[in-house]
Amino acid sequence: MKIYYAHHVWKYDTPMENFEIKCIERQFKDAVIVNPRTTIPQDQPESVILDYAYKALNNCDAIVFSTFSGMIGHGVFNEIIYAFNAGKKVYQLDGTECIEIRSYTDFIKHGIRDFIFRGDNRMYAVVNSPCW
Repeated sequence: MKIYYAHHVWKYDTPMENFEIKCIERQFKDAVIVNPRTTIPQDQPESVILDYAYKALNNCDAIVFSTFSGMIGHGVFNEIIYAFNAGKKVYQLDGTECIEIRSYTDFIKHGIRDFIFRGDNRMYAVVNSPCW
């Protein structure tokens, strides 16, 4: 099994990133974890980085995403939506557990609490803890 680990760039190369990868590895024994920090060139415009992410997702069986204090940025949000549209399994890392989100509808209706838009058109989504 190949899993794409979607997380905010603020976690890149931090102890939190290492901890979350270990949590994913514990739940999905023998899975290959695709970490965009190490597999996608980060010195590109964001739209190019997302194109690389979508190509990586095409080669994965599932996506596991984590929040940053209950929020995800628009890049992680777009990766999740892309994964749903591509028929991939979607999991939210909640504490140390990966909880499957069974459908796009569940994610939008129950998973997203609100959207926050900044003045520069950046979007953040406030994510509920999995309860489905």
